[in-house]
Amino acid sequence: MSRAEHPGVAAHHPAFVLPVVSGSGGAGKSTVAALSALFAQGLGYKTLLLDFDLQFGDMREMTGCTEALSVDEAIVAPERLARLAPDGLLPAVLAAPRRLENAEAVVSGAGCLLDDLQGRFDVIVANTGAAWAEHHVLLLERCSKALFLVDQRPSSLRACRHALDLCARCGIATGPFLFAANRCSKGALLSSIDVSCALKGAAAVELRDGGREVEELMGAGQPLDLISAKNDLCTSLEHVLVDILPSCEGRTLRMAQAQARAGKLERRFGRGRRRGRKDETCLC
Repeated sequence: MSRAEHPGVAAHHPAFVLPVVSGSGGAGKSTVAALSALFAQGLGYKTLLLDFDLQFGDMREMTGCTEALSVDEAIVAPERLARLAPDGLLPAVLAAPRRLENAEAVVSGAGCLLDDLQGRFDVIVANTGAAWAEHHVLLLERCSKALFLVDQRPSSLRACRHALDLCARCGIATGPFLFAANRCSKGALLSSIDVSCALKGAAAVELRDGGREVEELMGAGQPLDLISAKNDLCTSLEHVLVDILPSCEGRTLRMAQAQARAGKLERRFGRGRRRGRKDETCLC
């Protein structure tokens, strides 16, 4: 699908920027960011997966795009961005620096890089690191929406509050933030209601616990197989993204089936699904 087919994402508009953040490490940012970019690409948006976990990002490995251009390489030679493009069902990937010591040098050129990338894609999903730094501010200042993950540890919720306090001191608007209770399951410690109450009524959703299958397939660089398996995490994330991505009505999700199966997975999204209703489906 081209931009022309969906006027809500016009060619002259900057990309819809979706950072995935959390207040602490281990909340599941990398997995959620990678899967979000795959869903956006599968829905027909020209999508970039940007790895802004500059020290320990592993989007190359998670997506199987081991030769992806890195952020520091793009800043040094911006003409290489012209060749940055999705590959079928896989989004374009702009990876973290291969050498940890190059991470610090990226920050000075990160703002210009983000401005350039926004003119090249419909959707940019950004993975972020655990330690909040200047490049987090650059992303959040440009974001259209931000997924803020809270996992099942009380410490994750406390870290979320600390990060929000930092945003307030830095003058970063938190209106675009959508809080997500990650790894939810029957009997889990925190639900979306708990997170919302702890954050004074802020909007919150739930991402289901996908179990061991998530670690196995994402660790093996097979995210499309995880989506094709209709894993609980993938299904819940898909519903969240359909609600927040621009002009999603009428788009058809196309995802490759697992390697052992033939054909494509297709689902069309319309206006029938309402926000916040768990008993309704977005399939029509």
